[in-house]
Amino acid sequence: MFARFVSSSISERPASLTNIRKEIVLAYVRKYHPSTVMELENRLRQEGIRSTEEDLLQIVRDLQREGLISFGRVTYDSLSRFLTEPSEAWWIYATMSVSVAEVLLVVLQQQTAFLLGFRILFGLGLLGFLPGYSTLRFLFPAPQFSQLERILLSIFLSVIVSISLGVILGAGYFFTGVSSAIVLVSYTIALTLLAAFRRYLFLMAR
Repeated sequence: MFARFVSSSISERPASLTNIRKEIVLAYVRKYHPSTVMELENRLRQEGIRSTEEDLLQIVRDLQREGLISFGRVTYDSLSRFLTEPSEAWWIYATMSVSVAEVLLVVLQQQTAFLLGFRILFGLGLLGFLPGYSTLRFLFPAPQFSQLERILLSIFLSVIVSISLGVILGAGYFFTGVSSAIVLVSYTIALTLLAAFRRYLFLMAR
C-alpha cells in the first residue's frame, strides 16, 4: 500500500521532486520492475526525477542489502564488450565517424553540392559541439548533468577548445583550413577514446 501511494504521488508530481530518495526508488522498482540499474535510471529520468548516478547506486545497494529489491546491474568483463554495447558506446562511434568524415571532406576539397552540405553540417558539429562533448565526457564519466546542461556545456567547451587550438596553430604560422581540421579531429578522437576508457573504469568500479 505504501509503495502504491508513493508511486501514485510520484506520477502526479514528478516535476516537483529534486532529490532522489529510497522511497522513490523502491516505489519505481515495484511499479515498473526494471531488470537493471540502467533501466531504472532511464525510467526515473523520463519521469523528471534527477539524481547523480552515485546517489542512485548507493540507494540501490542499500535496498538490496535490506532485501527489499533484487536485480542485476550492467557489468562488462572486458573493454571490448563495453565498446560493443550500443547503449554505452553509441556516442563514441558517432563522434569519431563525424570527425573522420569532416576531415576527409576538408582534405579532399569536394565541391559538389551534396558533399558540400555535409561538409558544412559536420564542420559545425566539429567546431561547435563534438570537442566539448568529448571533453565533458572525459571530465565527468558519470552522468551528472541534464541533457540541456550537457548540450550547453559541450558548446561552451567546444568554443574554448576551437579558439585555443586556432591560437596555437596561428602562433606557429600553421593555421590553414586543413591543418585546423586535422588538429581538431585529432583532439576530439583522442578525448573520445580517453573518455570511453574512463567511463569503462567507472562502470567497473561501481
